[in-house]
Amino acid sequence: MKIGILGYGAQGSAEATNLRRSDIPFTIGLREGASKEKAIKDGFAPVTPEECVLKSEVILFNLPDQSQAAAYEKLIRGSKVKYLIFAHGFSTTFKKIPVEANGPHHVLIAPKGAASGLIRYYKEPQALPAILAWASVTQSEILPADKKWIEDLALAMGCHPKALVWANFKDEAVCDLFSEQALLCGGVSSLLRNSYEVLVEAGYDPTTAYFETLFELKLIVDLIWTDGISGMRSRISPTARYGDVTRGDRIIDESTKEKMRVVLKEVESGLFANEFLEKVESQEYKNRLEAQAKHPIETGGRKIREGMRF
Repeated sequence: MKIGILGYGAQGSAEATNLRRSDIPFTIGLREGASKEKAIKDGFAPVTPEECVLKSEVILFNLPDQSQAAAYEKLIRGSKVKYLIFAHGFSTTFKKIPVEANGPHHVLIAPKGAASGLIRYYKEPQALPAILAWASVTQSEILPADKKWIEDLALAMGCHPKALVWANFKDEAVCDLFSEQALLCGGVSSLLRNSYEVLVEAGYDPTTAYFETLFELKLIVDLIWTDGISGMRSRISPTARYGDVTRGDRIIDESTKEKMRVVLKEVESGLFANEFLEKVESQEYKNRLEAQAKHPIETGGRKIREGMRF
């Protein structure tokens, strides 16, 4: 089948890079602008999005979530595209792009990790897992031949051959959004800012506070990623391990868990999706982003990192 890629941000560029490494032919469709310039610099020959759609039976739909519905209406609806491959279940789960009887099938290949990991760990033991799904049929109804080409495409993108997990769009979309907000991005960012503030407000040196919070986080996460929480605990000091076991649940307690449940309900109901689409370009959101970028753990941390470069 003829493959096209729409979008050349972090995800699109990673998939294009690895498909080329895997000797899979494809067409990239891009508008004039920075993404097209980057793709050309990377050795690709982009065509217009319209031409890409005309040439393709399979589209890797790597436009931002907030742009996908409009692009679908303008480019995909009524075309001869047979399969839309999503890297995230947002548009399908929250019905921003409908699954239509006479439209393309919605297929999910969602690598679990930053897109840069697809490139960095291509055909390595640390290659990223992926959640796979087909929106219009249950897992038991997917034909073996269809399952094979979807898995083959995931492997060509750089996903882990022993970690291709078949689920459904809703599982991926809800779990992904919730974890980004409650833990991986929102939760961690807030914990870092607040733990740093507590130390500095108590009179401790800001540089020391930075090293003991943000800087050391990666070292701990790497241990957890490799060996799990218990494995991490087995490789830290007895003092750190005791503090972990006896103090952690005092910080993240039942009240925090209840707030997590509220965030989960906002995701499940579609409230977050609608809010995101309404406010992602708002001045309110931009002001909030800018204010957090000026936090001392950011401004001070930037100077520390620059000073450590050889």
